[in-house]
Amino acid sequence: EKLKKQMSANSTRLPLNIECFMEERDVTGEMQRPQMEQLSADTFNRIERTLRGILHNA
Repeated sequence: EKLKKQMSANSTRLPLNIECFMEERDVTGEMQRPQMEQLSADTFNRIERTLRGILHNA
């Protein structure tokens, strides 16, 4: 969530840190907004289809 908010204001690489991701292993790296958008595209499309269906049936 913190990374998402930072990406809204920045286009540079931002640090990504997830503590205890799997079996107490930490994950670190970097991500840019285009990468986040690409990884989230399918989820956003499913949400959009669902909302359009709800509005159509309302």
